[in-house]
Amino acid sequence: MELSWFESFIYGIVSGLSEFLPISAEAHRALYLRLIGAGDYSLLRFMSHLGALLGLLTACWPMISKLSRERKIASVNKKRRKRAPDTRSLTDIRFLRICVISLVVVFIIHPIVHDLHERLWILAGFLILNGIFLYLPQFLPGANKDSRWLSAIDAMIIGLCGGLGVVPGLSRVGLTVSTGLIRGADKRYALDTALLVSIPALAVLLIIDFFGIFTAATGLTFLALLSCITAGITSFLSACFGIYIMRFLAVRAGFPGFAYYSWGLSLFSFILYLMI
Repeated sequence: MELSWFESFIYGIVSGLSEFLPISAEAHRALYLRLIGAGDYSLLRFMSHLGALLGLLTACWPMISKLSRERKIASVNKKRRKRAPDTRSLTDIRFLRICVISLVVVFIIHPIVHDLHERLWILAGFLILNGIFLYLPQFLPGANKDSRWLSAIDAMIIGLCGGLGVVPGLSRVGLTVSTGLIRGADKRYALDTALLVSIPALAVLLIIDFFGIFTAATGLTFLALLSCITAGITSFLSACFGIYIMRFLAVRAGFPGFAYYSWGLSLFSFILYLMI
């Protein structure tokens, strides 16, 4: 069953927000489609992921530009430089590189776990685990480490845990931030890291969705194409808003409240499983 225009509009909002709030985008998409009795298809996922990626690039462009600029300065011969590169930015680049490699490696389990969202009782279990990850950091003393004080092992662990976001019910941003906090990172730095490593993660998901479009057995109507474009546009807008919320909470309140939300959604998923 293809989504109507309004259903695609809501799908885009749900997808874009949950992609960057620590509450599992895959779980929200699966539950929403289950509630409206619609099926998922590759072009719909592709457009929602594309909108989320564009929103992420828009929100993170100042950080991306700064890191790119400092990397270019560092590549210039010392005698020809107008100024020395920012050492903090260079350590950030090295730290992010290790995170990204570790995160992308975990994508080898994507074909195994992708369809787990169809089993609501398994989805409920992973949502409980997601809540535990989000709740743990509040029991640890606050820290203010960044890439200058975090080790390569820290980067690898953060990347590997963030990569587990491919599992339905687990949030990539949530696991990356929580693992960063557990390893002693500053809240804002942990969030910035989670956002930046989400760029290659979403790019990989787009590639997977792209190949899924051509391997799908069913055709696509013009109205279905318009609904997918609608989902992409609303995903872009809601992704920008979701990132804004996360940055606000990183400074003001933190993220433990999302743990309760994950547990509530887990209960809802299990009740839905029992009803079907």
